[in-house]
Amino acid sequence: MLNILKEMLRQTVRDKVLFGCGIYLLVSVSMVFIGDPSMLKTTGSEAAALAGSYLSIMLPIIAGVITSRACGTDLRDKTANYELLFGKKRSQTYFGRFLAALICVFALTALIPLLFVGIMTLFNGWGGSMAVSNALLHFGMIFPIVFRIVCFFTALTFFAGNDLVPFAISIIGTMVLILSTSLIALSSVSGFSFSWQTAATDLMTLLDFSNTTSGFLDGQDITIYKAFLSGGTVLRMLCTSFGIGLCWLLGGFAFFRKRDIS
Repeated sequence: MLNILKEMLRQTVRDKVLFGCGIYLLVSVSMVFIGDPSMLKTTGSEAAALAGSYLSIMLPIIAGVITSRACGTDLRDKTANYELLFGKKRSQTYFGRFLAALICVFALTALIPLLFVGIMTLFNGWGGSMAVSNALLHFGMIFPIVFRIVCFFTALTFFAGNDLVPFAISIIGTMVLILSTSLIALSSVSGFSFSWQTAATDLMTLLDFSNTTSGFLDGQDITIYKAFLSGGTVLRMLCTSFGIGLCWLLGGFAFFRKRDIS
């Protein structure tokens, strides 16, 4: 499985489609700063909340796109079938691709906020909008939810037998889900809201920094983000992320193990 993992990592890193998506993402973020130069004065604690608001929308798409390409690109050209015909176990073929996708997604999940928040902190200081420990807890809890997302899209990719279906669902499905969640929240429907039911909405719940108050620090008015995670919330997110994620992952493997090859 190690050889498959290395090859999938090499293939994913060199993927021209993912490279193009990365360029588009960088340009989009750059346009935000160009359109609002005042954001260059953002402190590290303010940047943490800002990064969270962007990640809650972009990360499910990023994870879905990377997973679909890492797991499904060579399903269309039957490379996975050739691996089986030449003696590789189905578990090696399946989990090697899953681990490659997980490593790449985890790396980006860590890199994006680290660079953005780190740069803003270096130039403008941390500030007082959020405690460092609170920010670290929120960003640390992203990883179990991302694990669930990668598990889902791994299973979906092997169900579909290609990268095109999960690629489209990661973009269109995520945007429809986010829009539907927002409409339900704004409607008069009471007693129901999406949270743990999907990984994307659970991520939105985790990175919701909309509850704010005003404060005063070093002679300036600041925004204080009242986003605290209780022990019960953390435990619930861990259980749903790993529990539902593993169900998807093992379900996808069960399907792939019984699928005919040609």
